[in-house]
Amino acid sequence: MRTPHGALLLLFIVACLRGAYSGGGWSRFTSIISFGDSYADTGNLVMWADPVLPGLLLKNLPYGETFFGHPTGRATDGRLVLDFIAEALGLPSMPLYLARGSNFSAGVNFAVVGAPALNLTYLQGLNLTVNPPINSSLHDQLVWFQKLKPSLCNGQGTDCFGSSLFVMGEFGGNDYISFLLSNRTVEQARPYVPQIVDSISRGLED
Repeated sequence: MRTPHGALLLLFIVACLRGAYSGGGWSRFTSIISFGDSYADTGNLVMWADPVLPGLLLKNLPYGETFFGHPTGRATDGRLVLDFIAEALGLPSMPLYLARGSNFSAGVNFAVVGAPALNLTYLQGLNLTVNPPINSSLHDQLVWFQKLKPSLCNGQGTDCFGSSLFVMGEFGGNDYISFLLSNRTVEQARPYVPQIVDSISRGLED
């Protein structure tokens, strides 16, 4: 049986982080700031759900049953790569941006299940089906970060994120899924690849 590439990547990342952390190289990280989609969302979509997305399956078992014993808003029955990274660094799971009253001293998670690289209005302008139909794109998450930045820095100046690990999760896959959900062919989606890649590149630079 072949081991899935994702599992191999997870083992590699965690092994590297644990080795670096035990050697003191990563001990300076005191928080994690995460962006992404379902591969990194630890519950933001669930916070958003009602009444926008009633009947969200993520709120029910079997999601979460393997590790947590109850649904957590993760799109899995266990933990995400982000959870293992936090554990390897000795950090708690980062608070959700959309959770009210969160303390962001240990970081913040902006990731949302289904988040595309391109904006919702642009995708809908192409008559594409976007699921979920909410403003959670890479650009939106970066705007949230900019809004939250003053409270995160709290007057620390340019070095306020010197001890923060930034994790940029997967983007782009949901854009292509929108084309498939709208009965578009691969050839019809292909011309938009440069725009999707450019959106991700600009997001990384920001």
